[in-house]
Amino acid sequence: MPHDSDDIFEADNATRAGRGPVDHPTMLSSCARAATAAEARFRVQYPNSSPRTSRIFALDPEAAEAMYAVAEDPWSGAHFLTLSKVMKVDPGKMAAADLPLCHPDGSAADLETELEGADMAVLLATETSNETAAEVIARECFERKIMCAGLAIGRGKSDAALDRVVNSMRRFARVLVVAKDEDYIPAMLSALRA
Repeated sequence: MPHDSDDIFEADNATRAGRGPVDHPTMLSSCARAATAAEARFRVQYPNSSPRTSRIFALDPEAAEAMYAVAEDPWSGAHFLTLSKVMKVDPGKMAAADLPLCHPDGSAADLETELEGADMAVLLATETSNETAAEVIARECFERKIMCAGLAIGRGKSDAALDRVVNSMRRFARVLVVAKDEDYIPAMLSALRA
């Protein structure tokens, strides 16, 4: 039977010139809601995603403030970290242990220890002041095969200023999201299963 008259390809047929809309229903097995009881018993009855162990790094004071607003929410396996000072150093010469990180409570943190067992790192930035720190974190993530994502937060900045933040993070993040404000942080972390 030629492809044109085969009902299995009804969506394809409906898009061809001279054919009207499909007037017969979709097959039962193609939709989870329309599955029969016999088909449904073969479905996995639990979530298919295991939680990630994430490390969220705020690269500047404004990003840290935005991060602290969501750090107390219930996250599974996420650690929130900030830089304790602005740095202008050569990232090629800086060791991971020299990066001044701290937890939200102010206690010191070590980058190598924090990345141990991590699945993902998220870099939050509202300015370009700590681009070198982002490079050190991204380098350590790359060496450990950890996905590195970035979130550039506009937060009342001009488009030109936001473009500078995006350009400063572009080299380091496999996934880079631009948000106008910090309200997007929880949504992004949830989408990344943090």
